[in-house]
Amino acid sequence: MFADLGFYLLFLCFILSVYGSISAFFAAKTRQIRLYRSSKYAATASTFFCIFAALLLFYMLFQRDYSVMYIFKNSSNDLPWNYTIAAFWSALEGSHFLWLLMLSVYSSLALWTASKNNEHIMPWVSLTLQAILSWMFYLAISYSDPFLKNFPLPPDGVGMNALLQNPYMATHPPTLFTGYTALAIPFAYAVAALCYGDITEGWLKSVRRWALFGWTSLTVGIILGGRWAYVELGWSGYWAWDPVENSSFMPWIFSTCLLHSLLVQEKIGHLKRLSVVLAFLGFFFSFFGTFITRSGIISSVHSFAQSSIGPNYLAYLVCLLVGMTILYAVRAPTLLPPDTDKAWGVSKESALMLTQFLLGTFALIIFIGTIYPIVSEMITGARFNVQAPYFNAFAPWIGLLLVAAIAVGNLLRWKTGKFLGGSKILLQAVFWSLPVSLVFAYFGRVFESGGFRFGIQMVGIAMVFWAAFCLTADLSMRLKTLKGSFKLLWQRNRAYLGAYVAHIGFLIAILGFLGNYRGLETVKTLKKGESTELYGFEIKYEGFDILQEQNATIYGGVLSVHKDGTDLGTLMAGRSKYPTKPELLHEVGLLSSFWHDVYAVMPDFDKATRGETATFQIHINPTVRLVWISCVIMALGGLIALLDRSRGLNTKDHLEAVE
Repeated sequence: MFADLGFYLLFLCFILSVYGSISAFFAAKTRQIRLYRSSKYAATASTFFCIFAALLLFYMLFQRDYSVMYIFKNSSNDLPWNYTIAAFWSALEGSHFLWLLMLSVYSSLALWTASKNNEHIMPWVSLTLQAILSWMFYLAISYSDPFLKNFPLPPDGVGMNALLQNPYMATHPPTLFTGYTALAIPFAYAVAALCYGDITEGWLKSVRRWALFGWTSLTVGIILGGRWAYVELGWSGYWAWDPVENSSFMPWIFSTCLLHSLLVQEKIGHLKRLSVVLAFLGFFFSFFGTFITRSGIISSVHSFAQSSIGPNYLAYLVCLLVGMTILYAVRAPTLLPPDTDKAWGVSKESALMLTQFLLGTFALIIFIGTIYPIVSEMITGARFNVQAPYFNAFAPWIGLLLVAAIAVGNLLRWKTGKFLGGSKILLQAVFWSLPVSLVFAYFGRVFESGGFRFGIQMVGIAMVFWAAFCLTADLSMRLKTLKGSFKLLWQRNRAYLGAYVAHIGFLIAILGFLGNYRGLETVKTLKKGESTELYGFEIKYEGFDILQEQNATIYGGVLSVHKDGTDLGTLMAGRSKYPTKPELLHEVGLLSSFWHDVYAVMPDFDKATRGETATFQIHINPTVRLVWISCVIMALGGLIALLDRSRGLNTKDHLEAVE
């Protein structure tokens, strides 16, 4: 009964979304406010019905209602309550439903919170959002039905994928989907701007806020996914340039470009058309990532099994690309440039354009590396996988250029090549960055790299600290113009403060990447009481233990860690067994400090003697914690910038003192 009700609710949502799209189209054409209100009410009703359907699925998950195929395949009687919640989005149908639910909620929120300055384009916004929702609701009642029946009724379920029974994976998909769905709003505004033929300051304000919200959510979601890979998969890494990882990274890159383009648009009135293109690309690649994940055309620990939903996504992407290209070609000339011409010399806006060029180039490199195996298989019948060395051949150079652009760009002024503080600031930053870089290189074990890699790491570390000093000098001089009043700067330009914090977070992430990551490892077979040494750490095998954690039985070897005679603590590296799965999975042992992670997995143990002898793979990973710290700082920067209510309004005059 509940499954039927859930299906019919989604079907009703599909009807309402189709109606909302049609009424919004005629509202845009006839300028009838009542038609637009009808469209908005249809969107709101479909949101409530979608929420109701989601609550039904949650209820059935907790009731272990295995008459629903999705619940049978992704839940079991032993599944703890927290992962029963996560089972909602643990597989294809549920994750599609979660995305659909979030898109529906944010679409209604965008329509009801729209600025009065945007009233003239809101029918086009409503049309775009509800057209997307119509297609997604169609998939939910056809190829991705979460309420599909299962007969006969089994006594237990297959169980949730054991790799997904991790707190980070429980939070990673909702956060990532929040970013994806938020990027649909700037796309809808971009379509509205092309259809209406104008971009207003109200448009700029709305697009910036939704893009910033999406960027912040994507930042957190991507890092949570990396953290899951680090603590769950047992390979001592957090980023492998996996196609699914890349597909979530590309929307982040384009949303970053969009934020920079909107800043130039706000200050000097240029780049309107580029902002429209970037809003489209951010949205397009969020769905491209969904196609990669759900089509089954790539093999990845992150992807779902092959499904008939894949061809539908591909058809949608082709229609989206063709339709948007035609719309842009026909309507882009209506987006008039500002009255004043701009000579693109050395200036802050030029530095921002360079940043966008570098990010766009990097996105193209990632796209080629991601799509090449698919294209090669289509043409030749043989798959040629693109591995991490391809991406790593470009990433360091683009990263260093971005660091330089951040440093110089923040010191440059608008419409002029003058530096705030002149060359003196750049030289002082060099002076202060050198000793700090040497200290970081020592604790980050960079000196052990040797050769060309050592040179690149040292240059990168020095540039990061140089850029950080330049950013801080810029902040200091802005405060000086306000007589040192941080409160005044907070009141007048939180967007600048948010950007400063986010840029510092980005630089910290680069430092985390530049440390001698995964630099030392060893594989040792130890008897109880034996120890081994790695990079000054003494790791001793204290014995074997068997634990029961929720629905998993963990067979673990306890290791104590000492350094320079100091007891740093213990960790347990083991294997876990879940009731519904035959295989043993890795349970990572992790002991973290600011500079180093002691990371261990147990590939094997002597079962006959109950672990008297065990084999351990031990890694010493420096600077990894900086990557996780950078996520918090970047997200904080995004939240601070979201609090700025002046962006996009006629408030430029009062900002000149700090710009």
